[in-house]
This record gives sequence, C-alpha cells and structure tokens, in this order.
Amino acid sequence: MQLMARVVSIVFLVSVGVVPLSSGISTSAAYAAVLDPSTVKSATLHNGLVVIVCEDTTAAVVSIEVVARVGSADEPAEIGGVAHLLEHLCWVGAGASDPRAAIEEVGGVTNAGTLRDYTRFYATVPASDFRLALRSLAEMVVNGSFQQEVVDRERAVILEEVAVRRDQPRVLMNDLTFQELFGDNHPYGRPIEGSERSLRQIDESKLIAFHHNWYVPNNMAVVIAGKVDFETALRDVASAFGGMLPQATPPHQRPTVAQPAEAKERTVPTVHNQAYVTAAFVGPMASERTEVCASDLLAVLLAEGSFGRLPTELLERRRLVKNIEVDFLTQRDRAAFAVWAICDENRIPEVKEAICAELRRLAAEPSSPRELATAKRLIYAGYAFANETPSDRAATLAFYEAIDSYRAGTRYLARINALTSADIMKVASWFAGAPVWIVLRPYGGVP
Repeated sequence: MQLMARVVSIVFLVSVGVVPLSSGISTSAAYAAVLDPSTVKSATLHNGLVVIVCEDTTAAVVSIEVVARVGSADEPAEIGGVAHLLEHLCWVGAGASDPRAAIEEVGGVTNAGTLRDYTRFYATVPASDFRLALRSLAEMVVNGSFQQEVVDRERAVILEEVAVRRDQPRVLMNDLTFQELFGDNHPYGRPIEGSERSLRQIDESKLIAFHHNWYVPNNMAVVIAGKVDFETALRDVASAFGGMLPQATPPHQRPTVAQPAEAKERTVPTVHNQAYVTAAFVGPMASERTEVCASDLLAVLLAEGSFGRLPTELLERRRLVKNIEVDFLTQRDRAAFAVWAICDENRIPEVKEAICAELRRLAAEPSSPRELATAKRLIYAGYAFANETPSDRAATLAFYEAIDSYRAGTRYLARINALTSADIMKVASWFAGAPVWIVLRPYGGVP
C-alpha cells in the first residue's frame, strides 16, 4: 500500500473550497487548533522506542500507529519487495495466530502499509480496548518467525496485486516517474512491491534477517491519538514493547540524486483511449522543511480545483485536458514533484508547452498577495479536514516521525503561514527547466 494524494507530503487531499478566514492564516490562533502542539507529548523508552501521544478527551476511540523506519528503499535490489512481504506476514500472523482478530472482535479496524521510507501498522478501537489493540500491534511487529506456507500465500497475494497495478494508468505513471527520475541505482527508482523475479528470491531466512536488522525499538515509534492520557499510554507501551532489545541498524544508504534530473521522455503504449502526460521533477527532501511547504503551496497554486492556474487555463478556458493535477510525496530523500494530465493524443504538444509555460511564469513572477492568501487558506482547510479524527492525527504524526520528526507536523501550518512569494519562486525555479516526460499513448499512437 502507498499513500496517494494530490499533495501527499502532508498526508491529505487538498480538494476543498476556501474556508472563511479573513486574511490567510495570520495568527497563531488560526492554526493552533489543528494538531495543537500543546496536546502532543513524547518520550523515549529505555530501549530507544519513541512514544508520541496526542490526547483528545472528547474522543470515544483511540488510534495507534506503530512505525518502523524501514521501507522498500532499504532493501537489497536482489530481494526487492522484502519490506512489503514482511509487512504482510507480520500483519496476518503465522498459522492459526492472527493478531488482527482481537482488534476486529471488539469492533476495531486495523491495517498496515509499506512505503519507500517506512512501514506502518495501525488500529482504531473503542477507548476501553486500548491495551488490547496495543498488545495486538506489538505481537505483529515483535514476531520474527514465519511459516513457509504463509510466506508462499502472501507472496502470491502480492504478485496478484502487482499484476492488477499494471492495468492502472495512474499507478503505472507513478512507477515510471520514479524509475526515470531516480534510476535503477537509487532504491526510489524501484517499485515498492518488487518484481516477480525478486519476490521469488525471498525465503524465510532472508525475511528473518531483514526483520532482525530493522524491527528494533530504537528504529521504531508508537504514535497514539484519542481518549488516553499520556502517563497511562506511556506505561502501557512500555509493558507491550519494553522487552524489545535495541541494536544498531544498517545505514539508510541512498546515492546522490541529480537536481534537476536530466531531461528526457519515456513513451509507453496504453490500452486506454486517452493519453496520459506527466512532467516530472526532483523536489525537496524532508529535512528541507521550508522548501517542502513551498512545494505544497506551489501544488495548490498550480492545480487545486477551479482555483489552480492549470485547471483554469488548460481545462476551463482552452479545453486542452480532461483532468490535470499535481502529485508530491515528501520522502526522507529527495521527492518527485509531478504535474500530470489526461488529454486527447493530438493535444499532447500543447499540453506539454502549457505546463512548462506556467511553471516558468511562477518562477519568474511573484504570486499576488490575494492568490497567495487564498492558497494558504486552502492548505489550512485541507490540513484541518485531514486531521479531524484520532486516526487522522495518529497517521499524520506517524508519517512525520518516520521521515523527519513529528514536530514537523505540529508546526506545518505555521511554516505555511510564513511562506512568501519569494519562497514559491525559489521552488518553482527548480521545476522551470525541461522536465522528465512520461507519456502513455493509446495503442497505434506510439512512434
């Protein structure tokens, strides 16, 4: 599973109308209510496990996220997909042992997911069942033994998922974008699920070794949001996870990524009637927090609903495209910033030129104060709606803690509020040159 959203660096979809704030997000009171830092507390256990708690006395539920700071980007290429396969195995348990059952029996929900930089296991349960859910999640991540029949079954499930993904143009475009931007020598350039060949190279011993190296408390965090107080949560997390022993983890080795990427075009045939066009660029990394926020705001200026410049020009006025959006997922290393559109095949040259022209304009001309204020209000609205529930807040804090620090999440809106037109022009200049083009053409239209 991968988080996919228009502006996913902050784990939400920015797809809402303007909220009624009078002049941007101009005061601390305007953003303090969303992931209010005063409601979030953290501590580190003796074994290095980070515990983060966002208290909400009005909630009836508790949400828990357990994150391991390891994903597909930490795999040896020859066993690509091992992080995702391991996530499947931990989540379903071994043989008759299924750690999900206890959570579901009390009416809770649970799931898991693997991204390039981290793996997550999560659950939401009635507040009275907090300890039960915590123990079940601990059972998932602590278990390091795997039965071969379960390995074979889950490998087959993933191979089926991979086959289905190949038929989805948006998924294919995303995979090709990372492949062309980062290349085979960078782990971001390889698919999260691995390939059929690499998956078949993974046996029980390789799974155990990967689990032993990375699933250690000093490489993990437990994030809790909802109706539980900090001291109780800390005590219960220590009881469930305190027996894990810390150890040094392998380094997160990633080769340097060129910015900008070398201009090129990849054309692939598609069975669909419409063409899909992506302009891809190398964006900021998680530690470049101002640039990350500026990229989010740039994405809104470019493509947010009827407000964005590209939908206004290419969809509403010129009728060049059927849809146009921006994908941007913040990662530990440099991210992909991609503008993609659906259009008739004969409009591809015009669409490409229009996208590049708008990026050049944003790099050369300051956004007006009114446009910038509206974009900030849209970001605020999206962030507020995306953090309404305990499960939302746990997911956001876990996301940031996995790739940077949870504090980046609690301070996000303040950073958005502080952005200037010069900040937007700076990141737009990164994307004002020749992009890496990914083009899916209908059969018969590929040269």
